Amino acid sequence: MSDIKYAYYRTSVGYKIAGKTDDDIITADGGTKSLASFWHDGNFTPANYVPTTRTITINGTSYDLSANRAFTTPDTVTRIKGGAAGAFTSGDITLAAGANMAITQTAGTITLASTDTTYTAGNGLTLTGTSFSLPVTTSGTGNVVTGVTQTANGITVYLGSMPTTADLANYIPISQKGVANGVATLGANGQIPADQLPSYVDDVIEAATLAALNALPASKKETGKIYVALDTNKTYRWSGSTFVYITSGAVDSVNGQQGVVVLSKSDVGLGNVDNTADAAKSVLSATKWTTPRTITLSGVVATTQTIDGTGNVTIPITAVPATLLTGTAGINTTGSAAKLTTPRTIAATGDATWSTTFDGSANVTSALTLAATGVTAGTYDEVTVDAKGRVTAGTNTTKSYTTSISGTATITHNLNTLNVEILMRDTVTLYKVYGRIKPIDNLSCAIEFDSTPPNPISVFVRNLEV
Repeated sequence: MSDIKYAYYRTSVGYKIAGKTDDDIITADGGTKSLASFWHDGNFTPANYVPTTRTITINGTSYDLSANRAFTTPDTVTRIKGGAAGAFTSGDITLAAGANMAITQTAGTITLASTDTTYTAGNGLTLTGTSFSLPVTTSGTGNVVTGVTQTANGITVYLGSMPTTADLANYIPISQKGVANGVATLGANGQIPADQLPSYVDDVIEAATLAALNALPASKKETGKIYVALDTNKTYRWSGSTFVYITSGAVDSVNGQQGVVVLSKSDVGLGNVDNTADAAKSVLSATKWTTPRTITLSGVVATTQTIDGTGNVTIPITAVPATLLTGTAGINTTGSAAKLTTPRTIAATGDATWSTTFDGSANVTSALTLAATGVTAGTYDEVTVDAKGRVTAGTNTTKSYTTSISGTATITHNLNTLNVEILMRDTVTLYKVYGRIKPIDNLSCAIEFDSTPPNPISVFVRNLEV
């Protein structure tokens, strides 16, 4: 050590240091030795001692080495000053994350990441000691913040004013909404909610018949509700003791018909009325004439007969002049009628049925219904057709059969043919397996192996005729 001026020499008791004036000598390991003990201890090694003229500086404060020094470092590091690159290891330092600071560590690298703070507009929002990196502008006038928006260009604060007493006069208090003596509100569908309406407004109870309505329990019979009998579509109200029909004011029935009624002349017993004036029409039929008439033949000798339409009349001819029996007599064979006096029914039976009523007054049509053969509608592999072309039976052929065997076995596939294809596969390895296949009959076959297979065998039998 160049700043210590010393001289020593060997004696019988130790070394002597020349130029040392104080009583203690500081050693390099932090201890001291008195001059006297040092003198007597001997074994002096200069590199083990530090002179008192040296100092140590920590955080700007210098300390001399004239005495023992103890330094305590805080547990929390308040500042990390940049400098040469390095790495922290576990236990060197503890960093606590805050509300707006996230801390992560990957290997020897610590990452500090700040997070955004979100402010929500509302009453009493105070931003004290807050700075923004983007410009803040206001929109509107007033003393109330009504909204805050942020864009890439900055933050906009929207201002408004508190409502005055005059403004409040234009609004309905919340306490008057949806309550008695107040106002009704509207739901999300724009309609008044059912709980704010009388029960009879939307309460309609339906039953199959009026008798079913009468059978309802007493708890279901309420004054003011509407009841509907579905068989007649009539509506009723409960009087407290009976159901009272609510008439629509229109005629409920006409000539025994209900609903929307359209009457024809046949509905009121006037089916034969042709709607022409009596003077312009001829009588097609009558049981008796109003005035009886007489029939007299001229040119022959005959008895005059009276006819009134109640029966046939025969005129006896006793003599016919010969002159009337010569030549050709013309016979009128033409004639027509508007309709049959009595309508007739025309029908067909057998493999098809058909029926209609016909009176000759107009053309008629009617549907012809084919008789069912008993075969269910569907698609079949094979059908049976009778001589008239009708399908009388249908069957579906079984196309395949699947089973599993563990070795030589006889399988019954019931495919009703010898023309089959058999595929076998190991159920574990999925390898295709071959064996000796011997058809027994149309319904079964035998499968043989030289040795027992190690795994179960899946067998698929396919009918080659379909």
